[in-house]
Amino acid sequence: MIKLSKKQWFILLILVLTFIAMGGILGFVFASLLSFVPAYFYLKSIRDSEKADVEPWETIGLAFVWGALSGIFLAGIFNALGTAFLLVMLVESEAYNLEDIENLTIVLTVVVVAPIVEEFVKPLIMFRNTTVRNEIDEVEDGIVYGAACGLGFGATENVLYGLSEGAVSAGILGIFLIVLLRTFSSILLHLVATSFTGYGIAKYQVEGQSFSIVVKYYLLAVFIHAAWNGLAIYSIQFDSDIGGLLLFAASIMLAISGLEMAKRKIRALDIAGSNIMGTDIRAGSGNEDWSSNKWERTSGWEQKKLRSSSVNTGDYNSNRAGNTADALYDSGSKTPQEMASATTNWAVNFDWRGAIGFVIFLIFILSDIIL
Repeated sequence: MIKLSKKQWFILLILVLTFIAMGGILGFVFASLLSFVPAYFYLKSIRDSEKADVEPWETIGLAFVWGALSGIFLAGIFNALGTAFLLVMLVESEAYNLEDIENLTIVLTVVVVAPIVEEFVKPLIMFRNTTVRNEIDEVEDGIVYGAACGLGFGATENVLYGLSEGAVSAGILGIFLIVLLRTFSSILLHLVATSFTGYGIAKYQVEGQSFSIVVKYYLLAVFIHAAWNGLAIYSIQFDSDIGGLLLFAASIMLAISGLEMAKRKIRALDIAGSNIMGTDIRAGSGNEDWSSNKWERTSGWEQKKLRSSSVNTGDYNSNRAGNTADALYDSGSKTPQEMASATTNWAVNFDWRGAIGFVIFLIFILSDIIL
């Protein structure tokens, strides 16, 4: 059972009352179901990508709720403050008319401020909450919890946009179309971007790398978020309706391929085995020299197994604990049959959807430049 803090109950009350005022009780319930049910299945698919060390639902739920409530609340405040600050710094009232200021506000908010603020607040629980922090004892755990934070944020944001004035004025169909489109695009953007930050946080907490690794992946998440938002705005303002539609479709394909990429990375790390101890390294537990005895110590997975026996982690050979993972590729010479098999595996695992989406995106960018 996930327990909300008093602050989160307050935020939930404010959000519910705001959403009901925007779209009525029926619209609020409809948009919420349409947003949060797919988000649950996205989250389940991310969680199930791990086989040897599945994260407990209660802890994943904490990350999801943080993104859905606290993350949204903090982002709303800091987005408004950041945009106002930039407008004061950049805009001179004599040089811009009202329409120019409105357009500049949209660009600054969506492309500049929102990515910086939202990718900062979404994964904060991975530092602040002890329960979540203690569960991150493998590198792939960071991807899982980062994705959970992003999904919670994206689901609440979907309700907000689904109950916007334009969508509500079109009735249930308008709400349905807006939320449905964002379910296959924006919510996945939040999942993918924050999973990068989560990956950096896990490498910091689990592998003991410097904090610069967190900054590196945070900036990557900001870039992905800003690029996607810029692409979305560009597709809306495209001169050709068909071109804009296809460009938007390409962005959706990229978002879906990002989800598959995150799941594939989790599986790869899970197979390889994140064989470093996790948060105990930072705590300095024990008197042994980790650098000299690292292959003799108990793995992070076994520690979590002892800590949470209620989680069904599947079959695992405990004799592998502390050993390096099996090589994924053999550097020796390969027979023609082995090479053919490797080529087939490459073709099957290649991200064709992402590649096709990227090609379509480039075609329309080039056609816009040339024509």
